[in-house]
Amino acid sequence: GVVVHDAVRLYCRRWKDGLSHFSFWIPTTLHRGPNMKAGHWVVRGWLATALALMAFTASAGSAKEIRKQAEASVLLTGTVEVAADGSLRGYRLDHPEMIDAPVRDLIDRNVKSWSFEVDSLPDGVPANATIVNTMSILVVAKKLENDDYALRLAGSYFSPKENEPGTELTYKRHTPPTYPVDAVRARVTGKVYLLVKIGRDGDVEDAMAEQVNLGVVAWNEKEMERWRNVLAASALKAVKQWTFTVPTRGEQADQPYFLARVPIEYDIHREGSAKPSKYGEWATYIPGPRLPNPWDKVEDYPGFAPDALAANGGLYTGGGLRLKSPLQGTVDGG
Repeated sequence: GVVVHDAVRLYCRRWKDGLSHFSFWIPTTLHRGPNMKAGHWVVRGWLATALALMAFTASAGSAKEIRKQAEASVLLTGTVEVAADGSLRGYRLDHPEMIDAPVRDLIDRNVKSWSFEVDSLPDGVPANATIVNTMSILVVAKKLENDDYALRLAGSYFSPKENEPGTELTYKRHTPPTYPVDAVRARVTGKVYLLVKIGRDGDVEDAMAEQVNLGVVAWNEKEMERWRNVLAASALKAVKQWTFTVPTRGEQADQPYFLARVPIEYDIHREGSAKPSKYGEWATYIPGPRLPNPWDKVEDYPGFAPDALAANGGLYTGGGLRLKSPLQGTVDGG
């Protein structure tokens, strides 16, 4: 993925250009409240403050309906170890000390029940071999009533930890997009999740914005769509100039074209105080609709979601383990 930063001087007018913005750096705390249902948590600190501000500033007209769509999520990474029969042998989350305890507990309860589809092992690989994949897990908090929030596993992605040379699609040239001037002026932030079709010559044949999540709330859905289109157009203009090195070995080498997902993040920081998000930190946003691609059916495994891809320079082509069991089969206490 690509992170597009623009260090600009930001003013404190909350509703500049009819948009509500969120930028807080207060740590989040989750704790179980009295008489609360299983899987529901009281959220304090940054997350509660950000969602409360969203509710306060987007209280007029259709904006009130838009802010009901607001979610907060945290994207976590780690590794998973699987036996040849698809059963789980173990898993590890990166930096568990930076993850809220209720989130760790929710993940642990569900991961232990996972099973996977495993392709036939290559010649020479013993039947008792352990398959290791990197993973990312998207956890979403949704506001219910009072200070009650429901946590759920909303998406996952798995990728081989090590690939044989020449068997994977890689970047050859990729210049980051330019932050749209109108979006900078209006302080519009968001993430664009691209699906890219790449020819055998390594050039981009086509691309689409599969989903766009916004970090702002506009007055109405028409304005939200306009800003999603602004960020998507910027990302698409850039990606169509990119080139790739295509696989020359392995199962993908003979494909007529290649599909890859690329997350691009548009982020604005206050001048002189730029601070990237930390691992384990919650982000608030309005999720955009997920659109179908026009060229081919992408066979996603159960539990996949585009926003489970980390915007960290990754190029996501699949090829990893596929969940056979539900992503979330139980909630805390379930």
